[in-house]
Amino acid sequence: MKKRHIVARVRRPDGLVLDFRLPKDVTRAINVSQQTDWFERLRGGLIVVPMAPYVDKGETALFVGRIERVYYSDRFLKRFTRSQFLLPDVWREQDMLESYTFLRHDHAWLNQQYLKDDLRYWYYDANSHLLGVVRDWHCKLVYYRFHRQKQRLIPNF
Repeated sequence: MKKRHIVARVRRPDGLVLDFRLPKDVTRAINVSQQTDWFERLRGGLIVVPMAPYVDKGETALFVGRIERVYYSDRFLKRFTRSQFLLPDVWREQDMLESYTFLRHDHAWLNQQYLKDDLRYWYYDANSHLLGVVRDWHCKLVYYRFHRQKQRLIPNF
């Protein structure tokens, strides 16, 4: 029997929709919780997700996406969300600064700027074009480093 994973379908601020596995700590919490409506409660919430693979010391570009759907899947996904998320009733009732303070966690300064910009999008439907260009450049750099790292692992015969 295949292992079933909890998967979140996440919409990025640029409109792209991707599937990500929820991390083990969130999955465990959902599985042991007395509440049975977690999948429904998470829909519409905001969650921190990596835009590119992790390289070096866990370096990557992050974004805040909106959860479109949560479901069980037998597919093995390598992409994971982060554990920081806000339920829909929470982020809609609190102001953006409170949400940002919670989601920024201990991320690098540039990632904190990305998260703030994405929250601005979800709260006010406006974000920075310049920061979008910087994030695209950052993602390309991370993918370049990731592919260089993979090539170093391949033995030369």
